Amino acid sequence: MDATDPLERWREAVHGWRLPARFRSPDGAVRRPATVVREIAEAEVPPGSRSFAREAEALPAGDVVLDVGCGAGGASLPLAERAGRIVGVDPEGHLLEALRAGGGHLGVAVETVEGRWPDVADRVGPADVVVCHHVLYGVAELGPFAAALTAHARRRVVVEIPERHPLHALNPLWARFHGLVRPDGPTADDAVAALTRAGVNPEIERWTDAGGWGTYPDLATLADRVRRRLHLPPQDTPRVAEALLDLGVDPDRPRFPGTEGRTLCTIWWDR
Repeated sequence: MDATDPLERWREAVHGWRLPARFRSPDGAVRRPATVVREIAEAEVPPGSRSFAREAEALPAGDVVLDVGCGAGGASLPLAERAGRIVGVDPEGHLLEALRAGGGHLGVAVETVEGRWPDVADRVGPADVVVCHHVLYGVAELGPFAAALTAHARRRVVVEIPERHPLHALNPLWARFHGLVRPDGPTADDAVAALTRAGVNPEIERWTDAGGWGTYPDLATLADRVRRRLHLPPQDTPRVAEALLDLGVDPDRPRFPGTEGRTLCTIWWDR
């Protein structure tokens, strides 16, 4: 392995986020709460978003959007007024259901494919614009992933990620509850370097996420979600809530740590 190669450095950095084997979830997998799924499905374009600007300018009215790692449609449903059809790819069926429901509500045709990209890429046709928001930090093999995005785009690929790993803000809590030092990278600049090495010619634009991701009804609900992320038992939820307050979470407007006011990066390239 060549540690100087940007693709290899990216691969190692992504693998570095794997938890030690001793951690096992005490009460099942972490799933996005239904309230958060509904909010994403009904989301509007975030103020200042460079991603939607780059997508809309490359999307002729009535054309096709492919949303890779679509979740409930936060990246593609705001394009419903322009898109003639949205195709969503995601491994979680309940999120695809939310995307279809959101499309029906907005009056846009939605097709879905359940599975991981690029494993299911051969089941998906070409699209005018391919979008992929908040996915890359979970993709170790960035070369073939990006190649499949490009191969499916007639006009443009638009990727959005935070400047730092989305769970980076929880690093102090891993140290607090487990004495575990978590990784500091990779970053969006590392993604650009890896994409360039993979043969893509990406542009990057930075902007501020003023609203933050996901509203929770109360601090206890957020604490329970973070507690699951930290692989702690249910009885530790009050301790996690206290730790979240120490991190600066507003108990009257709880948001996932590190999301409000973070720097988001729009990475895009044309065919």
